[in-house]
Amino acid sequence: MWAAKSVSGVALPFTASASLDRFGSSTTLRAWTVVTFVKTVLSLPFMKPRIPVSPSASPRRLDLRFLKLSSFWVLQTGNIIQGFGYFLPSTYLPSYSTTTVPMGTMLIALFSGTSIFGGIVIGWLCDRFAINNVLLFSSVGSALSVFLFWGLASAGQSSPNTALTLLTLFSVSYGFFAGGFSSTWSGVITHIKRDSSSSSMDTGFVFGLLAGGRGVGNVLGSVGAARAHEATGYGTRYGTLIIFTGVTALFGA
Repeated sequence: MWAAKSVSGVALPFTASASLDRFGSSTTLRAWTVVTFVKTVLSLPFMKPRIPVSPSASPRRLDLRFLKLSSFWVLQTGNIIQGFGYFLPSTYLPSYSTTTVPMGTMLIALFSGTSIFGGIVIGWLCDRFAINNVLLFSSVGSALSVFLFWGLASAGQSSPNTALTLLTLFSVSYGFFAGGFSSTWSGVITHIKRDSSSSSMDTGFVFGLLAGGRGVGNVLGSVGAARAHEATGYGTRYGTLIIFTGVTALFGA
């Protein structure tokens, strides 16, 4: 499921860029709204309804005992912090790569493309290794890709090829490690259910809390950037943003 989410991100940047250039932002956003609405309506007939509740069944009380577990709050905190910086690269890369618009569009497409494989691989790892180790793998890999590739690249430096190479490496590596982070939620739920020793824990409710927690991180993570300009990304007006993205990814570990 998480891998499929990234598939649309491969083609959408090119479609959106072409539409913005030809029709402008207002028309593009209206068209996106209509397409999203029509697509949703057309998909509804294929959704399977829930199994009808038996007339003899009594309502089951929501089991919230997992909220008393320190493991849930530790994992949820890491999830929220990781969300602080997750979407910042995909938001700012197009404007950061100031040479050409197609370059920024390509970087976003690469980010989404490698997220497909990241979602599959990290989900596979969650089925075989402790969730703590998988979270460490995803978070540290994300942080290193930010610090080593995006932080050392500058779209305005004397060698555009070097900048493009570093930004490409960043999009590929960050897409794999950070793009697959949502796949850890199944492992988090399994870990919490084992710690709570509860067979009645509503896993869908816990999933919703994790998704909501990351959403909170995304909203709170919209931060500004510095205004200097030097030879690397750290010295540009995006320096603060780059450091913030890397640090929040590291804290997620």
